[in-house]
Amino acid sequence: MPALALPPTSAYPSDPTTLERERLDALYLELRGNYKSLMISRGIHRSRSQRQGEQLQELGTRLRDLATREASVRAEAYAMLEIVTDVVEHLEDSGDELSNAFGQYQLGRRSYNGGGGIARLVQAVIRFLNRWRQGKDRFDDLNSRQQALRGALETQPQPDGAQANGTAAPQAAQSTEQQPEQPAAQPTPEPGDG
Repeated sequence: MPALALPPTSAYPSDPTTLERERLDALYLELRGNYKSLMISRGIHRSRSQRQGEQLQELGTRLRDLATREASVRAEAYAMLEIVTDVVEHLEDSGDELSNAFGQYQLGRRSYNGGGGIARLVQAVIRFLNRWRQGKDRFDDLNSRQQALRGALETQPQPDGAQANGTAAPQAAQSTEQQPEQPAAQPTPEPGDG
């Protein structure tokens, strides 16, 4: 609606008794028209203000939902990262233990004192294999958690522009998951070669 230019107050005399009836009626009708225009503008302003308030509340709700969703995704990603870190640390410790036991076995073999070294080497291999199996079980748990997270992200409504953020986290977790599976093929050939 185009804005009407309201006349200044000086266009209306401060003492209406000096006005003729026709001029008084014309000023009254003009005042009434201006008042009507003002009330319409006020109603438009009020409805726009209410609409903007509702939109602001909706935006606030969407932002809180997004923050909650991102926080849960972040917490799940940290939990999965903790699993990966724990498994890698255990495998590293087992590998160090196996390497030390093999070194002791090599030293014992030179001095014809290899019986204890073989026993320590066998025990280190057993512990390594047990930790390897536990690690694989933890990676299975990690994979199921990753699938659940991916499913939850796909079923939740995506806010505008959040699709790229929602799919980036599971892909990063997937690449982390695949790295520890590659060393699984490496330990098997080494005992057969030696």
